[in-house]
Amino acid sequence: MFKRYVIITLLFMGFLSGCTSMTQLPNPWTDCSMNLEQAYKIAGFKFPLVLSNYTVRAMKDMIEITYPLDELRTVCVRKSMKEGNVSGDYTVYPVNETKILCGGVPVNIRGDGEKIYVMSFSASNGYYSARCEKGMNLNEVEGIIQVISEAEAPKNIP
Repeated sequence: MFKRYVIITLLFMGFLSGCTSMTQLPNPWTDCSMNLEQAYKIAGFKFPLVLSNYTVRAMKDMIEITYPLDELRTVCVRKSMKEGNVSGDYTVYPVNETKILCGGVPVNIRGDGEKIYVMSFSASNGYYSARCEKGMNLNEVEGIIQVISEAEAPKNIP
């Protein structure tokens, strides 16, 4: 009886391990290094952030640009044309509130009361998020929004 139980258990465990390896989804991101043109082609839209020392990756309908916020922290900024959690961060933070920043932009802020880890907002030209694993302050969040606003503002061509 015990041998039958062991054999059934081993077969079941083998079945489960086979199922988990078969259900892995392919990574939807394409690393584009610093090639924004490649990212534009993959995502289907432009996100013309002018930065130095950045990396970019893209998937259909989303672009992600990562750059240093300072010597110790990086920030990951995403743009999508589809509504939803653009940040990819599904952590439940103690603070989850909307603040009006940068001349009237409603920004969702998520953090721990001292630091902001994720911010997101929507605009007429897309949905945006910024995530910093080591946290940001409100001034840094406003700076990121300002960089995005300047990049996305219509350019007057003489």
